[in-house]
Amino acid sequence: MLYVIIILIILVLFLFVRLLLIKKELKRVTKDMKNNPGNNLMKMDFIDRDLQKMITEVNVLYERIMNIKAEGKDEERKIRESISMISHDMRTPLTSVIGYLQVAERSDDQEEKNANINIALERARYLNNLVNDFFDISLIESDQVDINIEKVNLPETICEEILAESHEIDKKGIVPVFEQSDKNIYVRADKKKLSRIMQNLISNAVKYSEGRLEFRIDDSEIGKITMRMITDSSKDIDTDRVFDRFYRDDLSRSKGGAGLGLYICKRFVEMMEGSITAEQTGKEFAITICFPAA
Repeated sequence: MLYVIIILIILVLFLFVRLLLIKKELKRVTKDMKNNPGNNLMKMDFIDRDLQKMITEVNVLYERIMNIKAEGKDEERKIRESISMISHDMRTPLTSVIGYLQVAERSDDQEEKNANINIALERARYLNNLVNDFFDISLIESDQVDINIEKVNLPETICEEILAESHEIDKKGIVPVFEQSDKNIYVRADKKKLSRIMQNLISNAVKYSEGRLEFRIDDSEIGKITMRMITDSSKDIDTDRVFDRFYRDDLSRSKGGAGLGLYICKRFVEMMEGSITAEQTGKEFAITICFPAA
């Protein structure tokens, strides 16, 4: 009986000492958490395994918090940069419009006056396109884009947008090549968004192309229609970043543009359950879009 009592006393003392140690470690945990403004990971040198597991989970939470904070700062930086870019991109053509109109107003030569007004109109159209891009971006980022899928004639839509850009295409001396322009090939798409995609693609191609604008459509695969737009460019294009929001290389900066057109194309294509890619082989730059067949 005496041995049993002694064993019980030893066991109680052991549990009491262990409880004191755990209590001491919990106090240390509480202190570390209070004095941890930088959300640094906590030390793991604890006696109790369950306490170690708990601190492991706390450290995981700390890491998530730090990642969220880092992402928030990065997103805030991107927003500031975007606002700066938008302000610059809108101010430049607007200043240009006002300047050319002022010159036209002071000019007594009718030919010079008309020339300056035409330049001002061209810059105003560019500014209007820029505003439309920013409006589309605001809808895309706020998930307010309405997609109305219907049966759309792809060659017909391409031809319509080529015709709409014919003035700029002719000025650049480009002769578009589209052998399937008289075919009826249907895709499942939003008609308005598809027109906007083609408008952006053709506008970019005309702006940066070195004299080539070619369209090809492949409808041989069941359930999928592939459209390929090919242009020539002697400049190396970063095909991994070309669809990024506000991505512009030095060439596009020198010719104007907010770097939104291809980003909008990518988002609209994906919303219509399609895919879009870019590739460059030598001087040949190609954009390929896959649509669900109608």
